[in-house]
Amino acid sequence: MSANEGGVEIAGSGSGYYGAMDSADYAGKINTPAQNPEYFDRFHRPMIERAKERNDGASITLLDIACGPAFELEFVADDPDTIIVATDISTSEKVWGEVRERLGTRALLFAADVVDSPVRSETMDAGMIVNAMVYVPDKMLAAMASALKPGGEMVANFRNYSNPFNRPFYRHYRERGGVILDGMVGTYPVKVLDYAECVDDNGDPDEQIRGLGQQAYFTATDDIINLVGESGLHIVDHRAFSFSSPVNDNNQVEVFTMQKVD
Repeated sequence: MSANEGGVEIAGSGSGYYGAMDSADYAGKINTPAQNPEYFDRFHRPMIERAKERNDGASITLLDIACGPAFELEFVADDPDTIIVATDISTSEKVWGEVRERLGTRALLFAADVVDSPVRSETMDAGMIVNAMVYVPDKMLAAMASALKPGGEMVANFRNYSNPFNRPFYRHYRERGGVILDGMVGTYPVKVLDYAECVDDNGDPDEQIRGLGQQAYFTATDDIINLVGESGLHIVDHRAFSFSSPVNDNNQVEVFTMQKVD
């Protein structure tokens, strides 16, 4: 269902939106904290350490949903006590090959839709969703909640449309043909950035950015909090994180650490 009809289109579903973009292109164009060591140290590392403590020091299994190029997993690729499971619906074989090369054979990679996740229920010790809650966030939270063991934690970040720090991000794409639409995620109103007509700095069609389809952004933090609660997860930490990226020197995302209720 498209944003105009009251829902959010699953951009990339069945289309392979990395088809025109490799890992280097992604790093140079996409606004994400995935490669930011401060983000890892502040949010992912503590979650992973707590998972190991809950597991009495034994190896843990870490799930990354909608991993894309999986830059965020490079921080744990050499950790012998963390088994990586990564999924994405539309990553191309080219990008998968690059991910395998960077992460090694210990990482298990699956092309999968969160609506029909191949991950068995209550098998993951920890989870992460980086820069991907712009696509079917309700389904992503539900898939992660199902996969986590009771007491398991996950971290996800959201870009709030109402946050003034993020205005340069939206302005950049509006100036290049992007359109802001009204949409819904479940019962929650969102703003949807439609990339279908985006052009590059020369005015030519930007096929890499157009391939992103539509992305949904919540306009109220309370809506995010309520959606998390509906998914069966409990918020244990909620903080803002600022970072520089290709089209905005000072992005700010809201980062939630959530735990599956026992």
